[in-house]
Amino acid sequence: MSCPPPPPASLTLEQISWGDGILKPVSLSLGPGRVLAVLGANGAGKSTLLRLIYRYYKPQAGRVLLDGQDIHALPARAVAQRVAAVLQEQPTDFALTVAEIVALGRAPHRRALSGPSERDAHIVGHALQRLSLMEFAQRPFGTLSGGERQRVMVARALAQEPGLIVLDEPTNHLDIRHQLEVLRLVRGLGATVVASLHDLNLVQGFADDLLVLQDGCALAFGPVAEVLTPDLVARAFGVRAHPRGPAQFDFSLFDDMQQETSA
Repeated sequence: MSCPPPPPASLTLEQISWGDGILKPVSLSLGPGRVLAVLGANGAGKSTLLRLIYRYYKPQAGRVLLDGQDIHALPARAVAQRVAAVLQEQPTDFALTVAEIVALGRAPHRRALSGPSERDAHIVGHALQRLSLMEFAQRPFGTLSGGERQRVMVARALAQEPGLIVLDEPTNHLDIRHQLEVLRLVRGLGATVVASLHDLNLVQGFADDLLVLQDGCALAFGPVAEVLTPDLVARAFGVRAHPRGPAQFDFSLFDDMQQETSA
């Protein structure tokens, strides 16, 4: 059974803000199928921004538009059918198997009181296969390692068939091989993607566009090659960036450089 993938969504943020300066007004437009990485030091506002995008928070000002429509003017079910979120926090006490967790991604598409369809089963199996989770399908979710649980949550998002996927630090708990595999998979899904990352060197090859936050403010937004510069890294993270390739850096503290100079 083959099903056409859902169309990717467009995303527009119109001067959205939240909290007492936690996130100051941010505006951007992301075309269908674009991949946006969000970078910033701890406390910069990355997770708050993502929560506004997947409708966990409501902006105190501004609007989040999905395909031109305010997500808070849409039914929650309609948003759940188009937006999937993969979060840092992973529950460990679910008395469910891996396959059952992934099948939860189909819930927004089912009618009330209806059971899983043949199409649901096909989509869940496809998600398990793409994340290399078939051997874990009948394992209790709580018995998995942190990295394995993260892959399950990405598979659940894939089973949801969203037009927009929001990922909060998706490579947490993953070794370098699985970091690259998950980012490559997400990149190849065809959906529009917004992902916060902590490793600047993972941005190249994954994201089309980059938003850099500092203290709740947007420092820069645009194509990765134009935005990710040594000067911007210094401003956003307080470290000196030494280019070693396109959007690839080695880092040192400013104090270290001063010590080397005085020596």
